[in-house]
Amino acid sequence: MTSTGADEAMVPGRIGGWLARDRIRAVALAMIALSVLWRAHVASRGFLAADDYVLITQAAESDLTVGHLFSLYNNHLMPGGRLLIWLTTEYVGMAYWPYVLLMAIGQTVLGIASLHLLRRLLQPSWLLLLPLGVLLFSPLTLEATTWWAVGVNMLPMQISMVLAVSAQVGYVQTRRKRHLVTLALAVLLGLFFFEKSILVVPLVFLLTAAFYAEGGPVRTIWTTIRRWWPSWLLLTVLSLGFLVAYLRGSESSLRRPESVGEVFSFLTQMLGSTVIPGLVGGPWQWLGAGDGAPVAAPPQLGTWVAWTIVVALVVATVRHRRRAGRAWLLLGAYLVLVAAMLAATRLGSAFSGVAGGVPRYVSDVVVVAAICLGVAVVGLARTPRTAGQIDPSAADGPPSTPVDRREPVDEEAQDLAAAPIPVQPPVPAAPPAPVRYAQPARLVSRPGVIHAEAPIDPEPDPVPAAAPAVTPAPGPDAVAGPDPTAHPDPEPATAPDAVPPSPAPDRSPPNDPGSPAQRAPQPGTSGPTEPPAPGLLGSLPERYREAVNVALALVLVAVCLGTAWTTSRYSDEWAAKSGRSYIDTVRIEMASAPPDTVFFDDPVPDNVVPRLSSPYNMQSRFFRAFGTRPTFVDEADHVSVLDTLGRIHVATIIGSTIQPGPQEGCGYLVATGQTVRMPLNEPRDEWHWVVRIGYLSSADGTATLRFGSGTAEFPVKRGLNQRFFRIVGGGDAVELTVTGGDVSLCTNEIAIGNPAPKPK
Repeated sequence: MTSTGADEAMVPGRIGGWLARDRIRAVALAMIALSVLWRAHVASRGFLAADDYVLITQAAESDLTVGHLFSLYNNHLMPGGRLLIWLTTEYVGMAYWPYVLLMAIGQTVLGIASLHLLRRLLQPSWLLLLPLGVLLFSPLTLEATTWWAVGVNMLPMQISMVLAVSAQVGYVQTRRKRHLVTLALAVLLGLFFFEKSILVVPLVFLLTAAFYAEGGPVRTIWTTIRRWWPSWLLLTVLSLGFLVAYLRGSESSLRRPESVGEVFSFLTQMLGSTVIPGLVGGPWQWLGAGDGAPVAAPPQLGTWVAWTIVVALVVATVRHRRRAGRAWLLLGAYLVLVAAMLAATRLGSAFSGVAGGVPRYVSDVVVVAAICLGVAVVGLARTPRTAGQIDPSAADGPPSTPVDRREPVDEEAQDLAAAPIPVQPPVPAAPPAPVRYAQPARLVSRPGVIHAEAPIDPEPDPVPAAAPAVTPAPGPDAVAGPDPTAHPDPEPATAPDAVPPSPAPDRSPPNDPGSPAQRAPQPGTSGPTEPPAPGLLGSLPERYREAVNVALALVLVAVCLGTAWTTSRYSDEWAAKSGRSYIDTVRIEMASAPPDTVFFDDPVPDNVVPRLSSPYNMQSRFFRAFGTRPTFVDEADHVSVLDTLGRIHVATIIGSTIQPGPQEGCGYLVATGQTVRMPLNEPRDEWHWVVRIGYLSSADGTATLRFGSGTAEFPVKRGLNQRFFRIVGGGDAVELTVTGGDVSLCTNEIAIGNPAPKPK
C-alpha cells in the first residue's frame, strides 16, 4: 500500500477520534443530521403549492436576465430565489424533488453555522444543545423547510442572521478585520434572497449592546457605538444602499389598521397562538389552509401551559444569571421589530384576521430565541483580550491582565471575582519561595478568588523542612495562588528528594480564626473565601435539587414529545396536496388523449392556485413548465376541457342561451346578407365569454355574431356542425349575420358563458 492509500485509510479513524474527543460536537452533529432527515421526510410528503407555481411560471416565461432576477414578486426582492428557480425549471421542469434537496442543504448549512455560533458565543457546556435543539426542531420553522416559496426566503435569511451574529461576535472578541468582511457578506447573502433580511442589521447592533456593553440604556448604546463603530459604519452603508435600490423599484405595501382592536387581536394571536406555543413545541393543532401550509390553532390549555413554561424560564434564569435579563430584553426588542413590520404590511387587509397565526411570518424569531436562551441558560463566554484591546466588561475601569482566549469563564464567576475578598488575620509565614514559570501567568476567575495560573504548572523550589506551609493572608491587591480544587499541581510541593516534615499538633481552639483549619481549606472542600461555583440551579438548597432536576427533565421530555406531535400533525396536513393530484392526472390524461385535443384557456381550480394570483392561475400559464402541455386555442369546432380533478372531457358552454326560434324545425333562419336578432334567456355582463353555436348550413361560407359591443367572425361549413369561439361583450341578445357565400343557415343553439364538461 502506498503512503497515499495509507493516509486515506486513516481518514475515518481520524474523524472518529475527532468526534470522540469532542462529544458535545458529536451529539450536535447527530442532532443536525436528524433534523435534516426528519424535515426532508416531512417536505417530501407534500408538493409545490400556490406561489411556487407562479414563480415557476415566471421562470419558464423569461430568459435568465438581470431584469428577471431583480423583478419584484408581490413586492418581494429575491434575485437569489429567482436564480435557483430559473435553473431548476430550465433543466428539470416542474418537479418537486430539487426544491426538497435545496431546502435540506439550506437546513444543513443553518445547523452547522448555528453550532459554530453557539460554541463561539457560549461557555463550553452540554446545555448549549438546548438552544441548538430549539433552532433545529421548533415547529415555527416547519414552513421554511417544507414549502419552497417560504424556504427560499427564510432559510437564507436565517443563515444570514447566524453568520452575521457570529462574525460580529468574532470581531468583538478579536478585533480582526476579516470578521467585518464576513459580516458584510452575511448581510448581503440575506438581502440577495429576501428584503426582510434588513432586520439583521438592528439585530447585530442590539445583540452587541445587550451582551458586550455595560451600564444603563444610554451608556450602553453610546459604548456600543463608540467601541465597535467600524461594524456600524459598514452596516449603515450597506443598509442605505439597499434601501435606496429597493424603494426605487417597489410599491408601497404599508397599510393602516382599521382599529385598535385589530392591532390588539393581531398581537395576542401572534404571541399567544404562534410564538410562545411554538417555542415550547406547539401549537399541537393546525388549521388547514388548502394547498398552503396550515395555520397555528393551539388549544386554550396548551396556550396557558406554554406561557407558564416560558415565564418560569425567564424568571428562573434572570434570578440565576446576570446577563439573562438582557438576553430576554433582546428577544422582546426583536419581537417588537417583527410585529411592527407585520402590522404595517398585513393589517387592514382581508387576511389581517389570521396574520398573527401564520408561523412563517415569525420563523426568524426562532434564531433570536435560540441565541437568547443559550445566553440565559448556558452563560456568555468570556470576551478574550488581545494586544491593545480593552475588555468590554471593564472598559471604564483600570487595565486588566490579559486572559487566555482558550478558557471561557462564567460571568457569575466574574461577579464573584470582583467582590471584596475576605481578609484573614495575619499569620506568621515563611518568606515566599521564588517560583519559576514556564510561560507568563494568566488570570482565571474562580468563585470568590482570582487565581494566577500558567499554561504549564510552575515548578517550586524546595521548601525548608522546618518551615511549615501556611497560607499567607491576602492583602487588598493580593492575588491568590493556584486553586487546589480546580487545578491540582501534578507535582508535589516539595523537591523530589525532600522528606515532608511531620506537622506540629494544632493546639489552637477549633473556632480560632488563626487555626490551620480556618486558614487553609483542604482540597475538595469550600472555605469561606471560596463559595461553590453556581450551576444551573444556582443557590438552590441541596435537598430540593433532585426534585427540581426531575421536574426539569419531565418538562424537557414533554416539550420534545409536543414537538414530535406538532410536526407529525403538520406533516399530515402538508401531505394533502390538490395540486399534485391535479398535475399527475393531467399528465396521465394527456398521454392517452388524441393528438388533435385542444382546450380553451381556463383557470385552474382555486385550491391549486388561488384567483388572487391571476393571470398566473390560467391553465396556459400554469402548464408552461410541463414537458408535454395541453394545446390552447381561441376557436375550434371541437373543444375539450379539464375538470377540477384534471380529467379531460368533451366541452360544452354553461351560461345564457337564446330563446327558441319561430321556424319549425329550424329555429332562426339566416340567409346571406341578413341579420337576425336572437334574445337571450338571461342577460350577460360585459366580459370575456366563450360562444358555442350549433347550426345546419346549406353551403360553406362565413358568418358574424355581434354581442353588445363585441363581434366575432367564424367559418361556416356545409351540413350539421358546431363552432366554439371567444368574444368580449355583454347584453340581452345576439345578432347573427351571414357575410360570405350563398348560404342559408338554421340555428336554435347559441350559448354564451364558460366552458364546462358536457354531461354524459
